[in-house]
Amino acid sequence: MSNPHPTLLRPVRTPEELTARWEFLAALGHDPEDRDEDRDEDRDGDGADLLIQLFDPAGHQQGFLVAVEGVRPEPDEELTGNLAGVLAHLLTLETAGAGTVALALAPHVARDVVAGDLVWGQALVSACRGESVAVLGVHLLTGGRAHRLL
Repeated sequence: MSNPHPTLLRPVRTPEELTARWEFLAALGHDPEDRDEDRDEDRDGDGADLLIQLFDPAGHQQGFLVAVEGVRPEPDEELTGNLAGVLAHLLTLETAGAGTVALALAPHVARDVVAGDLVWGQALVSACRGESVAVLGVHLLTGGRAHRLL
C-alpha cells in the first residue's frame, strides 16, 4: 500500500487536525487490526509500534511516516533519549529546527487507553523537551481511531 504524498495532504496545525490526520492514516492501514498476520505472528501482544510524523512550521508533513517497531509496554529512557536526539537532528535538517513532531503509539492488539500509554506519552514529551523538540501531540492509534494522550 502506498500513502498519499505528503504535499497532497492538508497542513496540520492544531490538535484537532492532528487527530484527524492519525485517523486518516488508520483508515489507510496503519492500525494494528489491519496487520498482516504472517508478519506479526511472533510479535508480543503487549507491545506497540511508535509512529512518527514531522511537520514544518506551516504544518506540512516532512518526509514520510516513520515507524519504530516493537516498543515495550514501559518506556525505556535510553530509547526515548536517543529518539529525541534523532528527531532534533531531523528537524534541523528538514525545517531548520522550527518544525514539530507528532507521535502515536499503535498497539499490536486493539485495546483501550491504559495508564502505561500516558507514561509513554509523558516520557516522549519529556525527552523531546530535553532536546528542544516541539511536540504537536501524542496519540494512541487503535481500533481505527486516534485517541489524544497529550
